[in-house]
Parts: sequence; structure tokens; C-alpha cells
Amino acid sequence: MMRLYPILAVVTLVVAAPANAAMTVHQFVTRANDLRAQGFAAMLSPDFAVLKEEARQAKSQLKAENARRVAARKPPIACVPDGESIGIEEMLDGLQALPAAYHKRPLKDGYARVVAQRFPCQ
Repeated sequence: MMRLYPILAVVTLVVAAPANAAMTVHQFVTRANDLRAQGFAAMLSPDFAVLKEEARQAKSQLKAENARRVAARKPPIACVPDGESIGIEEMLDGLQALPAAYHKRPLKDGYARVVAQRFPCQ
């Protein structure tokens, strides 16, 4: 019976957190800081690919939302000039600097806030 508890715990975690659930800003920043501490070895960590994909999805979602807003004649979230972008270090610093309440929100919301602060629409 004692051997069953670890298995039940893992099954509960898998069921409680679906694979397509988006990371919160806090989860992303915490895991990214753990990787930062590893230096170049971080690129060998399985977390590296996971975080890279989370960031890619957040960026993609922001682009899609911006396009929907423009199509609906609403102001865009951010106005990123062609050829401009935010580097990963700047993004992580920006995410960490967000108010504590933002750390509970999905990564895409934090990403949008940081990009909007860096590239506001005039």
C-alpha cells in the first residue's frame, strides 16, 4: 500500500495540471532563474526547451491578439517597430519587475505588459 502513494501523487499532479496549461509569470520566472544560475549548462536542461516553447507561445498569442485588435479598429497592445525585439534578459528582467499581482497571471499577459512598456503606441 505504501508503494501506491507516490504513484497516486504523480497521477494527481498530471491530472491537475494539463499539458497545455499555460505557465504563470511566476512559474516562468522561477524556472528561468534556475536556468540562469546554471550558465551555459542550462541549454542541456529539459527545462530550456519547455521555457523556450512557453515564450514562443506567449509571443505568438500576443501577435495574434494584436492583429485581432487592429482588425477590430481597437488600439494595439504594443507597437513593435519592424526589426525590433526584446532580448531574453530584458524580458526576464521586465517580468520580474511586474507588480506581484501580475505574477499570478498567464505568461502571455506578463509578456504583453513588458512589450507594451518597451514599445508603447504613440
